[in-house]
Amino acid sequence: ATAHDDGVVRDYSPKFKQYDPPEPGSAPQYFAMEPFVVNFKGEGQAKFLAVNMKFMSHYPQLIADMENYRPILRNDITSLLRIQTYTDLNQDNGPDVLREKVLAKARNVLEKHNIYPDLLEDVYFERFVMQ
Repeated sequence: ATAHDDGVVRDYSPKFKQYDPPEPGSAPQYFAMEPFVVNFKGEGQAKFLAVNMKFMSHYPQLIADMENYRPILRNDITSLLRIQTYTDLNQDNGPDVLREKVLAKARNVLEKHNIYPDLLEDVYFERFVMQ
């Protein structure tokens, strides 16, 4: 795969589904998940985690295709959120570490479905509440 000056991958292995490359300088697109609210390990007491997230890519067709995998993404991300611990999430970098795990999980889902995983560039938390 090759990325250009802006860091956006524009060509990649033909074994993956091929999308039209985004125009240089085009704005990123976002795929919003419904809010997640899960119980997680509160070390001694039940804790709740509420997270709103959006995935980002410069590939509009990928963003459109992600709708097909929404139930799988929802399932896998929910499972990931449930196994987090309060101690880990409460670190200064806790949310960022979790973002990396969520992105890796989502890329995994895409790769299993023949989509080049690095086309999904990032995930952002719009809301992150623990109680």
